[in-house]
Amino acid sequence: MIYWINGPYGVGKSTVAEALQKKLPKAHIFDAEEVGNAIRDNFPEESKYSIIFEGYSLWRETNYKLLKEIYEKYDGDIIVPMTLTLPESYEEIIKCLMDSDIKVKYVILDADYMTIHDRIIARGEKENCWCMQNIDMCLDALQSDRHAVHIDTREKSPEQIAEEILTKELF
Repeated sequence: MIYWINGPYGVGKSTVAEALQKKLPKAHIFDAEEVGNAIRDNFPEESKYSIIFEGYSLWRETNYKLLKEIYEKYDGDIIVPMTLTLPESYEEIIKCLMDSDIKVKYVILDADYMTIHDRIIARGEKENCWCMQNIDMCLDALQSDRHAVHIDTREKSPEQIAEEILTKELF
């Protein structure tokens, strides 16, 4: 199965992914940010057109194709901790994977502004960092996403959240 862990920047996706990996007998964490770095960083400076990776159609297409190929060749679970805020990202990655008969558990880690704020500060980032500047944008974009299983992460450990991901039913 592919576990796509979505949520605002700073909510704890990577930490939860690591906790989930420990609970699964054979799981690989797929780093969609590395795909984004490869794509964005190869554009000439004046041709870069998005501040978020998912704004690049090639990023969406590459993640879909790469995840599909890994799924077909790897005998284990794949965990993807990555924020998706654009509707086309769901359509061109998650939905395309499902339409290809790939099992995907798509979850959104929910928390309120102050919880996310405090987690970002706890990991050593500054008050005006990029993640902080985009909390509201993420909260606005993700609160209405009805494609995902929403998990409230407030006052829960990463291990508790990982267990909830494993036991929550898909739609």
